[in-house]
Amino acid sequence: MKTSSYPLFVKVTLSFALVLFCSSFALSQITQVEFMKVNGDVDDYLKVEQEWKKVHQRRLDNDLIYAWYLVRRHLSGTGSEYDYMTVTVFPSMNAVFNPYSDDLFEGLDQDIIDKTAETRDLVKTELFDTPLVLEITNLPQFLNMEFMKVNQGNDDTYLEMEDELWKAAHLVRKQQGVLTSWSVYRQFYPGGYGGEYNYVVVNGFADLKKVTFEPEEGWEEFMKKIHPDMAYSDLISRTLGSRVLIKTELWELVDSVYPK
Repeated sequence: MKTSSYPLFVKVTLSFALVLFCSSFALSQITQVEFMKVNGDVDDYLKVEQEWKKVHQRRLDNDLIYAWYLVRRHLSGTGSEYDYMTVTVFPSMNAVFNPYSDDLFEGLDQDIIDKTAETRDLVKTELFDTPLVLEITNLPQFLNMEFMKVNQGNDDTYLEMEDELWKAAHLVRKQQGVLTSWSVYRQFYPGGYGGEYNYVVVNGFADLKKVTFEPEEGWEEFMKKIHPDMAYSDLISRTLGSRVLIKTELWELVDSVYPK
């Protein structure tokens, strides 16, 4: 499914919707998540993605993207809205709107590329920036995705809570080898506050057994070490008061194009 750019009406719609956001936040990178529902044989879909991986490698080599990931959602079924995701990290909005050029497809198996639409449905596309992040030293294999809903007017309150209360805790867990990464993603397209969620906290793990790992002393005693001057009940109250946890999902990294 080769294309050199998005259709004009998509560009205009996105540009209009994002103009207020882009005037308020300096976007150093944009993460695009495309949610896929596989049709039929998963192996056929993965074969198509392997051919697309060559395109994404060329995009990385030409500084058109920072990274690309293929991710599988666990504990999904035939009735699930989506079961695979592609995650692309772009350096700018211009790169999002102009993702491909014809030369990126030279020498590839066009018959396989042309089967893209047959093997999966593109359910939805979302754009995120990353206001909070711990440095990633190793790519995680598993991702515990926490989808949050923050009410209008409470964005600063929520981000301050994550930054002041939980970032330090996750840094300690990363130093202990429990986490490989932790990030807070803010959805800005689709925009507005009427959607199911507008933030996603991503906890990265090297292996499955650490996904449900709790501190040996329990969360309350662990957090008291991080914030000794704060009552645990106040910490929980501030956390729950700033957002609603809508759902959690377990994602697994299947493939990637990433700077070595």
